[in-house]
Amino acid sequence: MGNTKKIQELLMSAIFEVFEKMFFVFLEPVDEDVKYEMIASINFTGSMKGNIDVFFTRDLAGAMVQNMLGVDESGVTQKLIEDCVKEAVNMIGGNFLQKYDSSKVFDLSIPVFKNEAGMFAAQEIAVSDNAWNLSFESNESLLGVKMRIS
Repeated sequence: MGNTKKIQELLMSAIFEVFEKMFFVFLEPVDEDVKYEMIASINFTGSMKGNIDVFFTRDLAGAMVQNMLGVDESGVTQKLIEDCVKEAVNMIGGNFLQKYDSSKVFDLSIPVFKNEAGMFAAQEIAVSDNAWNLSFESNESLLGVKMRIS
């Protein structure tokens, strides 16, 4: 499947690039669990297949909408939040796959939004070398990202 450290570095680079350029949110890696309120997910197929789940807090998702669309807090709606977090996971997936191998064609599914709360365990040990759990913090809140490759 390739070097797991390289894949993690490419995934982190994609996450940083998407959040900084598209949402003006600056993330720092942390080893903290994330109490999330929503999830955006995407699947991909091609020379490798897998999925990416991104775990958001409402505060972070709201800040992303405000920064991306230039609206104030009163302009943030549930529909805008859903669209914004789905677009974020879509861009992370596309950016990562392009960095991983730009000579290959990958298909991305339509992103899925789940209005579901829980705890993302950053320290959860993967059962294989084909899963990555990453957590980040920003001024707005915490963020969790899980990617699995099969």
